[in-house]
Amino acid sequence: MLLSPENLFSHSFSQTIWRILPHPTRDEWALELRDADQKTVSWALLDLTLPALRWHTTLEASDWWSTLTAFAGDALYIHNYRYPDIPEPTDLLAVSAKEGTLGWILSGWLLVGEQPGTGNLIVAQKLPQNTRYQLCNPQTGLLGSAIQEAKTPPSPTPDYRAPVRYEPRDVYFDVLSSFLEKMVGVHSPIAMDYLEANPYLVFSYYLYEQEKVAQYLLVVDRAKQIVYHERLSENRQGVGRDTILWKAGRLVCLRNSNEFISIKLTF
Repeated sequence: MLLSPENLFSHSFSQTIWRILPHPTRDEWALELRDADQKTVSWALLDLTLPALRWHTTLEASDWWSTLTAFAGDALYIHNYRYPDIPEPTDLLAVSAKEGTLGWILSGWLLVGEQPGTGNLIVAQKLPQNTRYQLCNPQTGLLGSAIQEAKTPPSPTPDYRAPVRYEPRDVYFDVLSSFLEKMVGVHSPIAMDYLEANPYLVFSYYLYEQEKVAQYLLVVDRAKQIVYHERLSENRQGVGRDTILWKAGRLVCLRNSNEFISIKLTF
């Protein structure tokens, strides 16, 4: 680990970090956390401009099946699944990004996206014969005018990036493996996630250690100097997914599935 302390931030939770969503324009990160033994779910918001945990909360209106679906404007949006046997959301909840309190519930509606240029939400209600689309005020949850399906926005391009997964059968796996071996002496990785964030190269790689899987993070600059190298987890049952995100010069990763780590990489 060669980064200066001011470029590093971490926060641990007692629950497993299940999902992370960054805010589109602010350095805030929404987290979905789960305790599989207790079958409980909670949400948290980390403000990396401070940097600190702003809040961590559970909601009486949610249950084990509830999921974080979007983070935009001043709210986190959560879908409830009223019928666990049917994998379709049934209700929409809005949680204040500032305070972590429940703002409103829209029963029977699900989030489609934001209406371009207005800040309004587009929500949908499934009917027996078709689907109804309407505008929704993000502050109040009040429904507005109906809109045509053709006018619903396409899924926006995420403003963050995840790495590309490479496994032994993939093109470039041997090239990347050779680079890892030269840099840190790694032999025969099971898999690796690779991301280029000029001038940095980011590797998350997995190795067998004592019949279990360990995950490591390596950040190298274009001059082939090691900026950061650390084991993120050990005694894993398998290879993970979605454990690294990159946004606006900040690399976010998980250590041991319950610790959020932020690395600010300067250019």
